[in-house]
Amino acid sequence: MTRSRRFRQAPVVTALPVLALLAACGQEPARTDTRDEGSGAVRLYAVDRYENVRQLDPSTLEVIDSIITGPRPHGLVASPDGRTLYITVEAGGELLKVDVATNKVVQRTAVGEVPNEPTLSKDGRYAFVPLRKGNRATIVDTRTMEVVKQLDAGRGEHNSYTSYDGRHVYITSMGDSMISVVDPAELEITRRIHVGGIPRPVALKRDESLAYLALSGLTGFITLDLASDSVIDRLVLPTPEGTPEPPLDTYTHGMLLTPNERELWVAAYATDKVYGFLVPERKEIAAIDVEGGPHWLTLNPDGEPLYVSLERGGAVAAIHTGLREVIKRNKVGRAPTRILAFR
Repeated sequence: MTRSRRFRQAPVVTALPVLALLAACGQEPARTDTRDEGSGAVRLYAVDRYENVRQLDPSTLEVIDSIITGPRPHGLVASPDGRTLYITVEAGGELLKVDVATNKVVQRTAVGEVPNEPTLSKDGRYAFVPLRKGNRATIVDTRTMEVVKQLDAGRGEHNSYTSYDGRHVYITSMGDSMISVVDPAELEITRRIHVGGIPRPVALKRDESLAYLALSGLTGFITLDLASDSVIDRLVLPTPEGTPEPPLDTYTHGMLLTPNERELWVAAYATDKVYGFLVPERKEIAAIDVEGGPHWLTLNPDGEPLYVSLERGGAVAAIHTGLREVIKRNKVGRAPTRILAFR
């Protein structure tokens, strides 16, 4: 993969600096050989709520470059080949297409008011963009960057996700407390799932049997059975008395299911903790203090570490999930929110 260049040459980053960091701390890494030959360097990006997107060194968490987006970028997703980023910008109502090799915006498309977390069809052909204002989700052909369709996916759309096999796209609606399921081949909504609360981030199982879902006002998560479209469980985490109410009632935000689907990691924004659970049994295995408003989670493609953005703290932290502890933290802009690691 071509290396990035803007302010200075970005280093080629492999898993080795992460392993060296663990060794320097006197810690054994979870994996002894994390090389993935020919798959390219690991890239780590953090959205700043106020302006622009930062590229971080995955090992040191230092800012090494910036993508100039303008005010209020929101979400980002990488193309299947890792060569292109798509970034939504709330202030301009745009979807940006970014060349990862240069970190430069190559195209901008108007998609509607207040676009939030996008997703791509599995082949990368279409971008699905939820809109917080109104009740339409916008679909963009990524080859031409033209809007090809809009779907009524409910009021206050927030996040979107593509299933592992690519057969479905899930779009959450905060205004209607539901999730719309889209057939990306036909570009049509096939069903709507009512979740009994305001949906926040979702973690989908690969076989789409279950989804773990954060709700507004809840420190914890619910488990959604996608065969019956019903809530089958609700896990409530402790919220100490006197905890300030977080913005937009977002007590829990980031949700991440590990590739082996045995661990679910949850960012409790209000209480400054990142929790780990064995699933489906929901056994707590970690409760890690991470001060600064844990907002979003992404996993290094090598398996370690888990990165968490800290919106109130203006920082990003790296958590070793095997050791259950923070191994690195660095200041990153004013208010880092969505983060993404990929090759």
